[in-house]
Amino acid sequence: MSILLKDIAQATGFSINTVSRAMRADPKISVQTKELIQKKAQELGYIPNSVAASMRSNHSKMVGIISADSANPFFSEVVRGIEEAATKADYHILLASTEESVKKEADLIKMFLCRKVDGIISMPVFDNSNSHLDLYRNLKIPFVFPGRRLEGLVNHSILHSDRDGQRKVIEHLIANGHRRILYIAGPKKVSNTIDRLAGVAEAYANNALEVDPDYIVEASGHIEDGYYLTNQALNRGLGFTAVACFNDMLAMGVLKSLYENNLKVPNDIEVFGYDNLYMSQFMQPSLSTVDVPKYRLGYVAMETLLAHIQDSNLEYITKDFPTRLVFRETTR
Repeated sequence: MSILLKDIAQATGFSINTVSRAMRADPKISVQTKELIQKKAQELGYIPNSVAASMRSNHSKMVGIISADSANPFFSEVVRGIEEAATKADYHILLASTEESVKKEADLIKMFLCRKVDGIISMPVFDNSNSHLDLYRNLKIPFVFPGRRLEGLVNHSILHSDRDGQRKVIEHLIANGHRRILYIAGPKKVSNTIDRLAGVAEAYANNALEVDPDYIVEASGHIEDGYYLTNQALNRGLGFTAVACFNDMLAMGVLKSLYENNLKVPNDIEVFGYDNLYMSQFMQPSLSTVDVPKYRLGYVAMETLLAHIQDSNLEYITKDFPTRLVFRETTR
């Protein structure tokens, strides 16, 4: 049986109006009275009616989080930052993942709107069709894109220098004497893939070299892709001397393939990941990678969203965090 305000009033001897104001921490109610009422409410097992509270304040104190790939630990680190910032602001999150599906992304946006969330943090699929862009253009609530972008809405993005980070990786490998570098790209429906491929092209151009399309392969971003594509490249006789990967997950698959093919890392082939997942430092050999501030990305995304919830006229401004190369045992 649910405990109502009238039950607390009856148990404490105060009016329902006084109990209601005390539960809302009304400053006009004395500290002693508030403590007495709130303690009794806790003893009785009272659960506040969040729907009624949101109707009074015009805020649900909930935010919808649309993650991208539940199999990738990168996103759990971002969500951890989001959740901590939300908790500090007394907000709750509703979390779901698209698994990189445009349809599921659209369905989740509609679902969150039905739940009356105050804002949305989304890691969108890179689809620039009008129907997809309109999902966000037509939103009446604030939204932020941590780590990804959509054309025409980049001011809603908090990015992490994808083009620059990938350029630095390829330039480092070229400086080490590599000319046959296998690059395992991510899926084309992810904006990070587009930007990192641009970084690859820029690195080659800066060194007066041409990109050989045979040395660029596309993957979904999972471990098994790195394993399969490396085996395939070896069977094709590409003769690469280094591998740069779209993310650390792919690099893990690459290392397994090289090990099974009796190729020494880094003496025979150097390997570079991207994202600096927590587990990368514990691999054998430990993985050289690009550090992305994942937790900070999520934390700042939530802080930014909250600022726009509080001020609907606040201007959206693109943020772009720097990245850095982390050298470990898979590179010389």
